Amino acid sequence: MLELSKFCEYLYGFLNIPIYLYDDKIQPVYCYPPPESNILPPPDYVSELIKTDKRVRYIMTTFNSYYGSVRIENKPLFLILGPVNSIPYTKHSLDVIQKEFSVPTSYKEKLYSFFCSIPTVNVDAFINILIFINYTINDEMLTINDVLMPNEYNWTNIVNARLSDEMYRKKEEGIINNSYEIENELMGYIEMGNLKGLYSFLKHPKRINSGILANDSLRHAKNLFICAITLVTRAAIRGGLSPQIAFQLSDIYIQLAEQLKDIESINSLLIQAMLEYTGRVASSSMPVSNYGTLNKIIEYVRINTNKNITVSDIAKNFGFSRSYLSHKFKKTFGIELKAFIMQCKLEEAKFLLKYSNKSISEISSYLCFSNQSHFQRAFKKQYGITPYNYRRTAQLKSQV
Repeated sequence: MLELSKFCEYLYGFLNIPIYLYDDKIQPVYCYPPPESNILPPPDYVSELIKTDKRVRYIMTTFNSYYGSVRIENKPLFLILGPVNSIPYTKHSLDVIQKEFSVPTSYKEKLYSFFCSIPTVNVDAFINILIFINYTINDEMLTINDVLMPNEYNWTNIVNARLSDEMYRKKEEGIINNSYEIENELMGYIEMGNLKGLYSFLKHPKRINSGILANDSLRHAKNLFICAITLVTRAAIRGGLSPQIAFQLSDIYIQLAEQLKDIESINSLLIQAMLEYTGRVASSSMPVSNYGTLNKIIEYVRINTNKNITVSDIAKNFGFSRSYLSHKFKKTFGIELKAFIMQCKLEEAKFLLKYSNKSISEISSYLCFSNQSHFQRAFKKQYGITPYNYRRTAQLKSQV
């Protein structure tokens, strides 16, 4: 016979995810970690988890974390797991949690420590944990599709009902959604790397009807930022920016936006992001080719600047002869592939010199130059300045 208290204790020791046992009166029976260091789930979430006939259930909270439950067969008991989050908590999300749990300021640090100690888990992994618990306790085999968010709601009817309301309201009020045309114009500047056009657009912004993306104005601004940065990222990739760089930039900008606490700062960050992407497209070393394999080769070179790649290596990797690839690349882009490899390495060197604290020797080694002297000669030949002087000039400009 499975001893539930010991099972929960062992499970917590293995997963480090808080685990609770509740009865059907929504009263906690016991929990791990011990109550004195724990924060019980808000009663509304517990009630929602146990009101269903489903053996395994999970819900999302207002702070975008998950709780899950497993109903124990033939007993008025429910095992509840959570909360878990798929990304680390930010200061802003922890502030939201403090309000959700009605925790006084004097207890805030303890609350933060509790939530930050819980490992990040994506929703699929969390569901599989619930399925495993259910199998262990109830000897029932389920799949992830059995547990995935329910068809409790007729989403088609809900969406269409809201759509009809919105269409009626906006027609009555004379609101025309002009976002698509303005979006195309803006994304065109980014895709073409047209900084002048973008500056002009930003100087005389056009009114966009963005709709309502959240009930809270700050969350609305952040959601709008995420939508915009997604479009900007793809426009820049179409313009020739490396997908790897474009998506890494996107992640960084979204993370920065999530940390901001006022709408003005979010809007300012979005303008900075658009300028950054457009500038990178403008200075992108190569155009996009209609020949897909050449685009893959360009991306391969950009990803592998920290390796000692040669034209022969690339030709072999992509199934070409060295001579054919060299000729095709030069004919398409007007530059030798060997020169393009060097150009990509030196562009990354500029970036590292300007924004990192790595020594010139470390950068030279990282980019696989034969020695530091070779790196310095190649850099000066390309840019007319030594790496040392370039870094010094860049640092002086950043201080102005």
